[in-house]
Amino acid sequence: MAEKLLVADSLDKVYGTGEGATHALRGVSFELNEGEFAAIVGQSGSGKSTLLNMVGLLDTPTAGEVRFRGRNAEALPRPELARMRNELIGFVFQFHYLLPEFSVFENVAMPAFIGGTLAPGEIQARAEEALALLGLEGLEGKNANQLSGGQKQRVAIARALMNRPALLLADEPTGNLDTVNTDLVYDLFRKISAETGTAFMIVTHDRGVAQRTDRILEVTDGRLVQDIRNDYARAT
Repeated sequence: MAEKLLVADSLDKVYGTGEGATHALRGVSFELNEGEFAAIVGQSGSGKSTLLNMVGLLDTPTAGEVRFRGRNAEALPRPELARMRNELIGFVFQFHYLLPEFSVFENVAMPAFIGGTLAPGEIQARAEEALALLGLEGLEGKNANQLSGGQKQRVAIARALMNRPALLLADEPTGNLDTVNTDLVYDLFRKISAETGTAFMIVTHDRGVAQRTDRILEVTDGRLVQDIRNDYARAT
């Protein structure tokens, strides 16, 4: 039986107070297993990105809990919470957020530099491993501003893998890419999941993209309205 990686338990998120309050999430609960590959779908404003922020420990719920491997994230001291986020979770966004004046290697290695726990040789080895997995060998010394859009997004994915996270969260990661590069990124996601055992949660409004995952969580008006096991993805 697969081990539980993440439990979202009755998550509410409210912005503002009184009559002006906005309920971004309402009682959302689900579990995610180690190595699972899932999508969060919904229209703009449905709450899917808010949910990803809760799961990624970038924001705190108004009510409810997020538990990683049995530990309530909100009960942790701030330094331990930051360490959990840096070590267990990788992030990929629609915009790559690379540092243009830094090299590809420096961008990829940045999470390890911030973490400060790895020896230089280990940082080098992990960065090379991540770059090889994304097909970016030979680009280590180039500055990020010399890369194509598709290459930049692959560098961002390599950076997200630098600390060997248990969970990779991606918010519309191909929104700025053409069809060819979109297909390439999702093929890489499946490859990474299969080879490393990393779990994925991908926010998308694109049903075609969601069909590439093993599970689809649909959010409408802040509520989880469907949780579908995706037979199509498992059959391919």
